[in-house]
Amino acid sequence: MSRPPKMHEHLPFSLNLALQNIADENKPDIQSIFAKPFVKWVGGKRSVLPQLLERMPKKYLSYNEPFVGGGALFFAVQPLKAYISDINFPLILAYQAVRDDVDRLIVNLKVHERLHNKTYFQTARERLSKEKDPIKIAALFIYLNKTCFNGLYRVNRAGFFNVPMGDYKDPALFDEDILRKDSELLKGVTIKQHEFFQLPIVKENFYYLDPPYHKTYDGYNGNGFDDNEHKKLASFCKEIDESKAFFMLSNSDTSFVRSLYSTFHIETIEASRSVSCKAHQRGKESEVIVRNYK
Repeated sequence: MSRPPKMHEHLPFSLNLALQNIADENKPDIQSIFAKPFVKWVGGKRSVLPQLLERMPKKYLSYNEPFVGGGALFFAVQPLKAYISDINFPLILAYQAVRDDVDRLIVNLKVHERLHNKTYFQTARERLSKEKDPIKIAALFIYLNKTCFNGLYRVNRAGFFNVPMGDYKDPALFDEDILRKDSELLKGVTIKQHEFFQLPIVKENFYYLDPPYHKTYDGYNGNGFDDNEHKKLASFCKEIDESKAFFMLSNSDTSFVRSLYSTFHIETIEASRSVSCKAHQRGKESEVIVRNYK
């Protein structure tokens, strides 16, 4: 027997409600209510969660997010059944570590927290590409994310993390309670490292797509996300639509993006950008939400 579609009851939204009170018949128990992102991410969606949540489909079978990044929407929705993925290998190892071995991850993070200084940071940057242990890679990734300049993740074409240390007097690497609640939420969630187009498309599933924005920062993996990648993504969205599944996409409000999705429902919203590698990309700016449903 197939599982009935998930039903959301939309509430009067505020940022706190969006993070804490998503009401549906599959609502998780109280232990995971305060799960939330454990990394910073350029283009993170915390500031626009109410707008995203109120635009989600009322019914769907499974939550899917192929550019998971910091996972703000995922942690707000707290889906019982989900498939999250990203091309960023250390990021996916971090999610898997939180899900599968949060105790050992915390032990490693405590070591990084205790030893943090400029010299240690430089050594950790070099270790990230050389370390073989998945849990240690995950801990190094989280440590660097919380101590580097503006939480930026950037690698060069050789794949080496090259962001300088940020100017933090006493950086907080992690919140143990949040990591444990995140671990509970991630139990049973499929977590994979791959390209967005490798994500399986299933009828009546929901897909949230938050790619590197057009004409903004796209140096997450050393290869960039150029116009051709955006065209591939638009084709992928058309496949989702033709499969009778649901998609919602966030992107820059540019004429190029609007032309790619001209056959779908496009809305403009104002978003705050507080974590970015460039000062001119921080602050309020317009972006679009594209959907194949209303």
